Amino acid sequence: MLARYYRKKGFIVACQDEATFGLIPNIVRGWAKIGSRPTRVHNFQHKYINVFGARSKKAFVFSFTKRKRQRQFVAFLGKLSRRWHKVCLFTDNAPWHRGNRVDAFLKTHQKTFRLHKFPKYCPDLNPVEPCWKPARKTVGNRFVPSIDALEDQLKIVFSDPFLMPRMFKCISD
Repeated sequence: MLARYYRKKGFIVACQDEATFGLIPNIVRGWAKIGSRPTRVHNFQHKYINVFGARSKKAFVFSFTKRKRQRQFVAFLGKLSRRWHKVCLFTDNAPWHRGNRVDAFLKTHQKTFRLHKFPKYCPDLNPVEPCWKPARKTVGNRFVPSIDALEDQLKIVFSDPFLMPRMFKCISD
């Protein structure tokens, strides 16, 4: 109901989430010849990158950051505002989604930006959550030498619309 109201007003309705990807690979299921002993090369550097992602009916917008803080979240909101002009964004209740900087951004963009929260402890309502799975599967069991290489792999996955899962019916009406 809320999404339909904002769509009639000319807003792009989107959902937002964030994820962390590191150089230490996820171990995922794979195939090997019977009787062989598969080996993996590990990168034991504890480096990681965070991804802010927002998903509308037609697009997935993402941004890479080193930290999940208010400043980076507000920069991502600015990116969404420049791209979509009028945005109604649904987010979870993470600590960096609220505070003085977020309030100041929302105050300066009152006519073009609305921020709503999902209920607490309900990640299954957020259609961005399944978008991280193809990325984790792509970088799983792989040796990634650097953060830049990891970022390049993630850009390829997030830019491919065929790898992104379908939206919920209620969001894409």
